[in-house]
Amino acid sequence: MALLKDDTAFTHVIAIDFGTGASGFGLAPRILDKEGKPRIEVFNPCDDTDDQKTPTAILFDNNGQFIEFGSQALQKYASMLDDGETAYLFQNYKMHLYHMHNQARSLDNRELSLMLIIRETLKYISSKAIQKLKEQVGKVIPTKIRWVLTVPALWSEEHKQFMRKAAVEAGIVDHINSPNLLLCLEPEGASIQCREDAEQTLKEQMAKNSVVMVLDCGGGTVDITVHKLLCEPNEKFLCNELIPSSGGCEWGSKYVDLYFEEFLKEFLGDKLFTSYQLNAIARLDILRDFEILKRKFKGNKDEKCMIKFSYLGEELNTNKLQLLVKEHNQKHPPEYQVKLKGLSNVEIPSALMASFFQTLFENIKNKVAQLLLQVEQKKEKVNFIFMVGGFSESPFLKQEIIKRFENNTIQILVPRRPQVSVIRGACLFGLSPRSITSRIAKKTYGINTLTTFDPERHPIKKKVIIEGEEFSEDVFDAFVRKGDAVGCDEVHTKIYCPVRSRQTIMRIIFYVTEKREVEFVDQQDVQQLGELCIDIGKPLQSVEDKTVKVTLLFGTTCIYATATNKDGTEIKNCEFKFECGQ
Repeated sequence: MALLKDDTAFTHVIAIDFGTGASGFGLAPRILDKEGKPRIEVFNPCDDTDDQKTPTAILFDNNGQFIEFGSQALQKYASMLDDGETAYLFQNYKMHLYHMHNQARSLDNRELSLMLIIRETLKYISSKAIQKLKEQVGKVIPTKIRWVLTVPALWSEEHKQFMRKAAVEAGIVDHINSPNLLLCLEPEGASIQCREDAEQTLKEQMAKNSVVMVLDCGGGTVDITVHKLLCEPNEKFLCNELIPSSGGCEWGSKYVDLYFEEFLKEFLGDKLFTSYQLNAIARLDILRDFEILKRKFKGNKDEKCMIKFSYLGEELNTNKLQLLVKEHNQKHPPEYQVKLKGLSNVEIPSALMASFFQTLFENIKNKVAQLLLQVEQKKEKVNFIFMVGGFSESPFLKQEIIKRFENNTIQILVPRRPQVSVIRGACLFGLSPRSITSRIAKKTYGINTLTTFDPERHPIKKKVIIEGEEFSEDVFDAFVRKGDAVGCDEVHTKIYCPVRSRQTIMRIIFYVTEKREVEFVDQQDVQQLGELCIDIGKPLQSVEDKTVKVTLLFGTTCIYATATNKDGTEIKNCEFKFECGQ
């Protein structure tokens, strides 16, 4: 089982942070420095000099062959368009994974396989990481590397399984259950990093039993975790999850761009907006300028933001722009009215700019308030809120969170490098995956099983007769119940027998429910999670000879399963197949 592998069996951790807006990787040797601290380095896959992460953008030719990634993909794409060539440029494609789309849509509205795109992304970043490691240590032994992929805490088991499969296709590991691959929940990694990277005076305040909330605001998702520290400031990091991780999958900074483009659609009208969407270079330039404005915006009443429309060329001359400004202002109150500046610039007032953020901010603040209440209901209080992720660099967001939540009992802090907190934390998690000692089960997990029919307990409609014996079907057999604290090394083991002697594949159906107690899998609010497929070998006459012991971990970052035969040998062909969205 992946997480139970001896932590001394590897020499280095390589963590890949594949983000919606930006991506990077980190390296950490298992051996600590002279002071006993981890030696973590964060790298930009494209070696951009001004940032430790590169834009998550990938370029393919018209035959679906990979060309470039990151900032180099953006530069190459612009060059190709100038030369009259076409290509597929993909940005923000991690959002497609949340909705489990099979295809991702390019900037010019064409489609390619999402698995292909993410596979090539991981292949590119991992190859750069190996190259960097070789520069440092010379020979690299693949089996001695522990790979860590960061994933949002809100993702379902199917999303996580997708990433593991993509890692296999990218050549990072050789099979989906490889012990050399861990998934790190992004806010959990950040939680570890924030404590480790804190100034000494702050670290001393983070005593045992302190409660820490991590608000991980990225490009696509906003993930929130609440941990209770189980260590003193001078001890190795150790914590447990106090309440289940939460947040929103469409609350990140890239959705500010979507609200901005909604404004553009209204301002330009359908015809011009369609031209804008099809003019890939103009769209990239306008969104790049907006990204700079977005990062600097503070929400002050007198702030003005300038949008250049010269990128759209002759389609939008000064006379047309004057008319659009006039039409917009006739439909909106003074605080939302825009001004034409020069020949092709439009000045956006602070209130209009703030409106692009407002829905996201309300969602984030309401969720934080809800989680603080849940903590209080457990007779605990949050002592620290750490804001991490690229969106946390927004002074407007920081101001809104501080204004709403900072008081005498809660300190709100932004680390020195919020954009790379997750990468650094993922390296720390890879070095010590048991640092999160337990997690709270978000749902009740169980299986569909047969049990001996009991007329006093089971409805007659559930009775089935198999090979002369009476069984009750559709029985919900629970492994873990919602709200339970589940240890990271806590195993759940059950013995199963095939129903028919000629069976060669055993399929164990897993179900989830929001309820703590259910009796049958066909009750209301019970959904199929997926199935565990186990190859039990050649047909035998004796069912007892095909007894299988199934061991599961629910307290890790994803559900792991192993199966062993009656003689104790591990069954290699044992894999989860998850239902969409579970």
